[in-house]
Amino acid sequence: MKRTHPRRTALREKSYRNANALSWLYTLVLVVLACALLFFVWLRPLRIQGDTMSPALNEDEVVLVDRLSKYWKQPQRGDAILFEDAFGVFVKRVIALPGETVDIKEGRVYIDSRPLDESAYANAFKGDMDPLTVPEGAVFVLGDNRSLVYDSRLETVGCIPYEDIQGVLRARISPITRFTLFF
Repeated sequence: MKRTHPRRTALREKSYRNANALSWLYTLVLVVLACALLFFVWLRPLRIQGDTMSPALNEDEVVLVDRLSKYWKQPQRGDAILFEDAFGVFVKRVIALPGETVDIKEGRVYIDSRPLDESAYANAFKGDMDPLTVPEGAVFVLGDNRSLVYDSRLETVGCIPYEDIQGVLRARISPITRFTLFF
């Protein structure tokens, strides 16, 4: 049996096209909002400047900094954190936590008199530092490339208070051949 009347009238066809266009527009707006939330609120892209975190992070690599995790979880030893001071924005590794005593002898780091295994990330062990107890609400940070000194060993930097920590590094996204998740 052959139908003699069309399934859609011209008016229904126009209504269908409008609804289809609106659904695409609605989807596009949702995607833009989701990306804005993701990259302006939660994850901050950051280009690494300098070699203070080499070999783990090299100059001009791009990482994503998790800016929300600091509100429900304090940084742990080994985390690479982002903090800002009067001289700029820096990425350093958390070495000692509140209440721990950190000591550096012949380039080796000791936490509460026990050597810290840094074979996975640190190089260029240099220098000594008198024992220092990390105050409550702060962390002691060092760069992985210890020959470049702008970290908690300097009095001008010192221990980093939790409120000065802007986030924790979660992923290296560029170059794509070195893509890495940090958890």
